[in-house]
Amino acid sequence: MGALALLAALTLTACAATDPSGANGVSAVQFQDVVVPNGLRLKDAGHESYSRDEAGWRQGHFVYTGQIDLATAASYVRERMPQHSWAKVHDEEAAETGLRMRFERGIYKADYSFSRSDGATMMVVDYATDYSRR
Repeated sequence: MGALALLAALTLTACAATDPSGANGVSAVQFQDVVVPNGLRLKDAGHESYSRDEAGWRQGHFVYTGQIDLATAASYVRERMPQHSWAKVHDEEAAETGLRMRFERGIYKADYSFSRSDGATMMVVDYATDYSRR
């Protein structure tokens, strides 16, 4: 019985040691070149957002919500992204789904989508390294 207890203790300790964020290993650290309008806050408590940055390879899914007008938030992103050397390659508005924009810079791409949900503006940024653009 002592061996079984020891095995259980080692297993629990091993699981705890592999959790760097304290939340099942999921964390969201906003990249410095992600433009976020004032009034929007990152949602990461329920694992809505996550990011990873290793040796120039980046991937992130960032969910923001807040009490800001959707058009104001989108205009801010359109204005500020080029100031961070991003080029806008796609911009579309659809009444049923909201607004989507894509920006590219070198090997990176950032897809922004804006929508209204539960009386708030939601902005989702999907950021990725695209090695096909080398």
